[in-house]
Amino acid sequence: MKVTDSAALCANETSEELQGQPEPSGLPLTPQALIDVLIDIDLAYERKCKELSKSNLGATLQYHLLEKLRVQHSEQREPFAQRLIALQDELKAKGDS
Repeated sequence: MKVTDSAALCANETSEELQGQPEPSGLPLTPQALIDVLIDIDLAYERKCKELSKSNLGATLQYHLLEKLRVQHSEQREPFAQRLIALQDELKAKGDS
């Protein structure tokens, strides 16, 4: 397998893994469920970063793939983080009334 083939395979696996995470609309609306999903997303991201860092790809390619992974990670976790913040605000508002 060529270096470019390895890079493509790694990028595809990364993209598929992050895209395989559940959508926020399908989750139970509890803070713990949202926290659990965020933890799963973060652990998958850390695992893929370590795998990529240990690969035999060149430094420049690793950097670009890690940057792509970082962007995908941020995009993946954002809706869950926003929903958690909104839910915490709702619970706080109920507690204050």
